[in-house]
Amino acid sequence: MVKAVFTEEEKKNLKALTKEVPKLRSELETLKETLEILSCEGVLDRLEQSKKDFAEGRAYTHEEALKELDINEGEL
Repeated sequence: MVKAVFTEEEKKNLKALTKEVPKLRSELETLKETLEILSCEGVLDRLEQSKKDFAEGRAYTHEEALKELDINEGEL
């Protein structure tokens, strides 16, 4: 059996890494989701159109959308 011997510096670095791994996993999952969304056909075109609509005032507030759809917020 091989026995590993770590220096204090290596121990410190390993502890730091154990704190960073969950953050990295989360970031990778976020990137994966972003890639999945952006790989859907037409998504970028729809995003660009949405940006134009918003800039030109063709957007609803939450309240306006509920009113337009005749939905009472209490029903949600």
